[in-house]
Amino acid sequence: MATFAKRTYQTWRVKSEKSGVRQRTFPTEEAALTHARELADAGFSDAKVVAFTSTSWQVRIRTELVGELTKTFKTKAEASQWAKEREGEIAKREFVDYRTADQTTLGQLLQKYESKKLGDKPADHPDKSRVHKLCRHPITRFKMSVIQPSDFATYRDQRLKGEFVERTASGAEIRWDAVKGATVNKELELMARVIALARKEWHLHLARNPASGLLVKRVELTEADERDRRLHTEAMRENLVPSRDRRKSADDEFELDPETDELLAMSQTEQQLLLRAARYPEWFRPRKKVVTVATLRARKKAQEKPRIKTRLRRSAKVWPIISFAIETAMRRGEMLKLRWEYVYLKDGYLLLPGSITKNRKKRLVPLSLRAKRILQTRPRTSEFVFDTTKDTIKKGFERAKQRVNVEDLRVHDLRHEGTSRLFERTSLRSEEIGHITGHNDPRMLKRYYNMRPEEFVQRFQSSFVK
Repeated sequence: MATFAKRTYQTWRVKSEKSGVRQRTFPTEEAALTHARELADAGFSDAKVVAFTSTSWQVRIRTELVGELTKTFKTKAEASQWAKEREGEIAKREFVDYRTADQTTLGQLLQKYESKKLGDKPADHPDKSRVHKLCRHPITRFKMSVIQPSDFATYRDQRLKGEFVERTASGAEIRWDAVKGATVNKELELMARVIALARKEWHLHLARNPASGLLVKRVELTEADERDRRLHTEAMRENLVPSRDRRKSADDEFELDPETDELLAMSQTEQQLLLRAARYPEWFRPRKKVVTVATLRARKKAQEKPRIKTRLRRSAKVWPIISFAIETAMRRGEMLKLRWEYVYLKDGYLLLPGSITKNRKKRLVPLSLRAKRILQTRPRTSEFVFDTTKDTIKKGFERAKQRVNVEDLRVHDLRHEGTSRLFERTSLRSEEIGHITGHNDPRMLKRYYNMRPEEFVQRFQSSFVK
């Protein structure tokens, strides 16, 4: 049953036409009179104090189903009409309580989801990165009571076309790059999942989920959206370029060290070029053709040192990661968290605990001969096998790609390459390969499986019983 309370409020206004100052309102008569006297003392004798009375009606509904509802109106008729409508909705089980939705933004829900559901996840967890990215977009500042499916559709189109321009606090403008449909779908699914959780557990009452797939059409994925980048097996000598141009004058002529130039002129695959670029960056730095006598003397002294492959390797943190990722198909995060206590070198395998894997399940990773050699040559100066950081790997990998002009290749593509090679070069079943790589979903493993045509034909021909 609704109850009504009439509330009367009295205020006092001071106005002086001669002063040119806008009228001021005071909650007490004493404050108004004081201000009027100040105006009179200043020569504005026309200052007047006028009392105003305002009336409002507050309606309160108390029920066991929804608790207490209150709202204030100017007239009793408006209050009665609102109470009648709400009581009818409550009786028919059609009432939707928007109070929490009126006070909560989408960004607040995402931040709450991160703190409650992703708190124990690693800092580089994909959903954490998506939450941080989404919270920079204006859509996350909308109140949940007013956000509509059309707002999510606009966000989808902006991300696909790269039309959104972010304005930072300093006034700078950052245009977001266009992304593929799979990326947009993951972001939409995250927002829909968070809203669904809030409706179930966080007392957020909405008539519908505005980000659900029923209301916001997802991007239809094509083969172009599925990444299948493999390392090229053909010779890549024509792609070789100097890592950077260090010339001081346009008249200077530069060349690579003849010793390394002869080595790089050999036919080599994309993997070989990438590993050499990461392992020996000095090979790719051009030097002047015409130099001083002192420089020639220094070069001659350098040639007297041991052969080039035994010289100091300055990029010892990047190239082992590249090679190890191909050999084991491990994720970058798993390699960075790999400890020596997980390595059973004599038995030829790694035993990864659930604490460092993506799906939180332990798994056994057998070691190839090359993977064993990499581990045998690693210095045990830390509890971690690869004592480096994500940013170091990312920057080193990018620099290595630039030295040999490798395009459209990511660190995660090395895991793709390693998984595909397990299909091509072993007779393991899909379930066994999935156990090695950590793929629980056979459909996901099928997407990673990308056998080259020549390899597939060769395996087909050799499969016949002689």
